[in-house]
Amino acid sequence: MVATASCLEVGLMGTRAPISRHATDGSGAVFFALAEAAPDCVHLAVPGEPGPVVDAVACDVSSVAHPGRLRGLVRLSGPAEIVPHPVCEELLDHLGVVPGAPVAKLVPQTVTLEWGVERRPGEVVSVDPLAYARAGMDALAGWQDEWITHLDQHHRDDLRALVVDELQPVSSLRPVLADARGLVLREYVGTCRRDLRVHFPYEVACGCEAQSALADLVALRTF
Repeated sequence: MVATASCLEVGLMGTRAPISRHATDGSGAVFFALAEAAPDCVHLAVPGEPGPVVDAVACDVSSVAHPGRLRGLVRLSGPAEIVPHPVCEELLDHLGVVPGAPVAKLVPQTVTLEWGVERRPGEVVSVDPLAYARAGMDALAGWQDEWITHLDQHHRDDLRALVVDELQPVSSLRPVLADARGLVLREYVGTCRRDLRVHFPYEVACGCEAQSALADLVALRTF
């Protein structure tokens, strides 16, 4: 969620600002341009020195337009530091900053998750920072939103056929998430909603495998 967040807000030094681009590394640290988060504090930045405590919020929003588009929030807090020069050129390019501009690195000490897919909305859980740092990327992260948008626009009947025995006749159905284990489809009946998971026949390792797995499911269902 943090690596592929639809948006990221950073709060530090009494200000809060949306960040247009951010990056993460294998430890879960979050990198962002200090000038974007706190332009009034840039002159105080000293590369290699500890910075202020940062509170960041990463939002995960589905690309499929429906009432439950906000899938979850991750809140991260911890000390920031200014990355020593020279900063990796690829990181500078990704963040859209010029060489010499201060880049901040947040190493989370507290992590909380509010996840609304296949869970009760609004339920907040604490995540162990070490477990967060060790977590790997889902195989479809960064790709799945474009795919579920395509499925929603062109294959709604196929999706409905996969779970038709579980649906209310008057319900509407929208894809809300795809991950390495399968699809999550959200059923709406009026203002009520329910999430239904469609399991792939096997855990997938890439988008091509996900498309093949779904095609196999559809073929079996319509056979």
